Amino acid sequence: MKKILVFSWFFPPINSSEGLVTFKLLKNSKHKFDVFTQKNNNLWSYNSEEHSLTSENVNRIFAKSDNLKSWEKEGLEYYVDNSDKYDVIMTRSMPPESHIIGLKIKKYNDKIKWIASFGDPIANNPYVMMTTSQNSPYSCKNRYKNGMGIRWIVSPKRILKNIIWHLDYGRKQKKELKKEQILQKEIIENADMLIFNSTYQKNYMLKGYSDDIKSKAIILNHSYDKSLYPAVSKKESKKLKFTYIGHLDDIRTPINLFKAINKLYKNDYKLSSKVEFNFYGNMSNNDKLYLLDNDLLDIIKIKKPVDYITSLKIMKESDYLLHIDANLSSVLGENIFFAAKLADYIGSGSKIIGITMLEGISANILRNLNALVLSHSEEEIYNYLYLIINENYNINMNKNNLDFDAKEVAKIFDKEISKYVK
Repeated sequence: MKKILVFSWFFPPINSSEGLVTFKLLKNSKHKFDVFTQKNNNLWSYNSEEHSLTSENVNRIFAKSDNLKSWEKEGLEYYVDNSDKYDVIMTRSMPPESHIIGLKIKKYNDKIKWIASFGDPIANNPYVMMTTSQNSPYSCKNRYKNGMGIRWIVSPKRILKNIIWHLDYGRKQKKELKKEQILQKEIIENADMLIFNSTYQKNYMLKGYSDDIKSKAIILNHSYDKSLYPAVSKKESKKLKFTYIGHLDDIRTPINLFKAINKLYKNDYKLSSKVEFNFYGNMSNNDKLYLLDNDLLDIIKIKKPVDYITSLKIMKESDYLLHIDANLSSVLGENIFFAAKLADYIGSGSKIIGITMLEGISANILRNLNALVLSHSEEEIYNYLYLIINENYNINMNKNNLDFDAKEVAKIFDKEISKYVK
């Protein structure tokens, strides 16, 4: 068959979760791909370049653009000029502009087979809902109430301005939400195949759709690629090494873990000689301030971001890997987000401690692997850390994890493609 044309804003050499997920899948597929991407904008990435991540079956086509609207236009023009080379396209989001290209191509050539692959939901994203729900601790009202950074000057004029601003902001939000819902509906209804990373994500995004639409959906787990992990030999150390790699913010926050560690430290001033907690990646200023205020920087270390291959090496060298999800319980009963980094954790073979909602994709995966699954409770985190550090509590991970091996995931992908193209 002809090559498959993939549109993905994020792709190596830019180091981003979205791009790495796509790369590992394509690299292990039996098909050949042209990937229309860009290398001029690394916003929302880990700010490092991954020039070693190449594959013989993947050819990259770099746009000149450095912004999404221009990239969208340039991508459509590329397809129109080269449409005879492809009979399948695949669009990967986030961001949604990739799928917008797919919609426009489908209107230009309705015979093209279109695979729409989703990272996060475009519409009704629970993460976004956390900042707008009145019940959420991250809404404007509750951020103020909880002292989380919104300041109000007590003045009738200022109060009136704020009321008007929030009413206007609410109207804009509703308008934007409606646009996102229409866009997501168009994509789901017009694509020939839909790829989701878990049944939780699929059920959330396809709720209310017909069986015909649901029959277009397949599940492809995020995956690890064993060939990318550097060889390491764990050195004997008196300290237990706990590691977190990835993105954190005010919603996906390690604050309850930090509070548990602080409690351990207050009860044991020799704690810094027993353990170290290393955090690689973004962290909110509020959480950094907590570490400073409580004098925890000897135990909890904030490291500079590292490139992807180095991150895999660090994972293998760690005693315990920390997985932290956002607590979405104020807007959703279960966690629908499968963090791609969790698959890399699994491939490293190191022990995993997950702090997550007790219902959802992360908890389901971790329980099946016999990893340690903890809620967002400070007390529960404290108790298990105490047992691990002081009582030799052991986690015996299940090594049967082929469901997340990139080669196995790519086999499912290839089998599904064969249904559409001979």
